[in-house]
Amino acid sequence: MNLSKEKFVAYCGLYCPTCYKMRISEIAKQLKKKLNFDKSDFLSKEFISDLNKLIKLRCPKICKLGGGNKDCSIKKCCRDKKISGCWECVEFKNCDKLKRQFIDNIKKIKKVGIKKYIQKINFKF
Repeated sequence: MNLSKEKFVAYCGLYCPTCYKMRISEIAKQLKKKLNFDKSDFLSKEFISDLNKLIKLRCPKICKLGGGNKDCSIKKCCRDKKISGCWECVEFKNCDKLKRQFIDNIKKIKKVGIKKYIQKINFKF
C-alpha cells in the first residue's frame, strides 16, 4: 500500500513516524536484528522478552486508517466535522481536547502547510 505522507499526520498534528512508540519500536527491532538473538546463548530470556514488548509498542495502523486510541476525542471531533485535522478547524486555539504540544503542531501546519511541516520534522530511522 502506497500512502502519501500526509496520511501519517494524525488529526492532532502528530506525525506518526516521530511518535515515541514508533521510534522505540523501530530501534528495538533494529537492535534485535543486530544482536541476532536466535543464534545467541548469552542473552537472557527476560531481555529478549522485554525487547519483544518494545517492538510491540508500534501501532498496528496509523491514526487515520483506524489505528491509535479508538476513543480519541480529537479523532472523533475531526471525523464528525469531516476535516483532515485540527488545523482545518477555526476553533482549535480554544479547544479543550488539545494539549499544548498539539496546538504547537497545528499552528506550524497552518503556517507552513502540511507538506513543509512533514519535511521539517521528517524522522529517519
